[in-house]
Order: sequence, then C-alpha cells, then structure tokens
Amino acid sequence: MGVKDGFMGAHILIKIAFIIVLVAQLCNWISFCTSSWYIVYNVVLNGNNKYTHFGLWRSCVRSELFTTSDGCKMLDGAASDWFAATQAFAVFGFVLLNVGCLLLILFMFYGSCKGKSEAMLASGICLIASAVTWILAVIIYGAKVDDLYGDNNFDFGFSFALAICALILALVSGILVVVASKKGGSVSSK
Repeated sequence: MGVKDGFMGAHILIKIAFIIVLVAQLCNWISFCTSSWYIVYNVVLNGNNKYTHFGLWRSCVRSELFTTSDGCKMLDGAASDWFAATQAFAVFGFVLLNVGCLLLILFMFYGSCKGKSEAMLASGICLIASAVTWILAVIIYGAKVDDLYGDNNFDFGFSFALAICALILALVSGILVVVASKKGGSVSSK
C-alpha cells in the first residue's frame, strides 16, 4: 500500500487530473514568486538599455545583458486599488490551488482520506475556485497594465503567461475531478 497502489487504484480521470495538477502547481509557484509579469523597456542615454521587470511582489531594474542590477523594490502594500485587488485574487488563487492539490493527494494516497468522495469533491471545488480567482487577477492586471503602458515599450512576461497556464490547468483538473466524483471515481482503499 504505497504511492504506486494509490495511483494505480485511482479512476483514470483522477490520474489525468493529478498529473495536470502537478504541472499547474509548477506554473502556480513560478508565476506567484517571480518578478516578470510585465517588462518595461527603458532606453538610457549612454546606450545601456535598462529593463524594469514587474511582478506581484517586487520590481527590479536590470541592465541590457542582465549582468548588473540597479536593485529591486518591494511592491507589497502598494496604494493602488487595482494592484491590491490583483495581489489579493492571486493569493486566493495560489492558496486554493495548493489546497486543491493537497486534497487530491490525500484522496489518492492518505489512509483515512483515501477514497473519500468528500475529499475528492472538495479538491475539485478548490481547483475550480482557484481558476476563477486566478483569472480575476490576470484580467485586472492585464487590463490595467495595458491601459497604463499600452503606448510604451512593454511586454507581458513569462510570469503572467504561467499564471494563465496555471488557471487553465486548474480549471481543467477541477472539472475532471468533479466529473470523476459524479461517476463514483474513488480510489480502492484495500
């Protein structure tokens, strides 16, 4: 009775959802923690181009070749309502995806939770709620940044793209888990 038995005893939809959740977790953590939601290109007079990378929690100014940093500043506690809303929804999305993953792991592998439909359904609900809150964060952030910097030299960064990937993967896995719970897709608790 180990990880292999828990995985092999799970319904096929739960297996697929579990793999998708693991990829979603990777995207979730990277997008939440890195400072590359968008990048503003600043041209400096001496020919050394500078780039300002903005994330959810800090912004960093770097030289063209990323060999030197002009420093980073923290963005938590920003006075901007749209930015605070983005941070709040991102926190909810991040936490709910972590909880949904944990519940799915408990459902598949942990003794007293193994095969319990309540854990499976709760996991599906958390994963779908995570997708909803992540999409709100992405929409608010993307719309406001485009309004503020749309005419300037800026690009959305990889962190923003990974947040979108995380929300799509969380939604897909949440739907698979809910569908599996309706089909009685439990794990055998031998």
